[in-house]
Amino acid sequence: MKRLRTLAVVLPLLLVSARAAHAQKEAAPLGRFVQTLARLWADGDADGLIAYAPPDGLLLLDTGDGSESVTARHAAAALRALFSSRETVDLRQVRVTVAGGSPLRGFGEIRWTFRVRDMPAVQTRSIYLGLVWTGRSWRLGEIRFMP
Repeated sequence: MKRLRTLAVVLPLLLVSARAAHAQKEAAPLGRFVQTLARLWADGDADGLIAYAPPDGLLLLDTGDGSESVTARHAAAALRALFSSRETVDLRQVRVTVAGGSPLRGFGEIRWTFRVRDMPAVQTRSIYLGLVWTGRSWRLGEIRFMP
């Protein structure tokens, strides 16, 4: 009876530990994936970013005017318009987190310092990247501009 109670306490802890270990295992590839996205962002490569959209081609996009689910083509056009009027001054990866769930989700945060073309003042925005594990690779499912 005592062993049964011990097992009832230990088994859930083992399951939680296994999930945490799986999340940590995926964190390293997620960090590299966010670095890839950050490099594409710094280069203003909208098409390169959108190449990482989910297989259904839908992304949640919020460029400051509210969020909406858009096709990859629409998201690429919005990002091209954004990048065409801004130049990157600095870009830093701030945070990468595996959030868990099924499918496995994670997020990255990058800090983008930019200048509107031909203007001296710089601005900084945090960019939230919502990510989904497809079983074989991470995909970009969400882009949000944060103040």
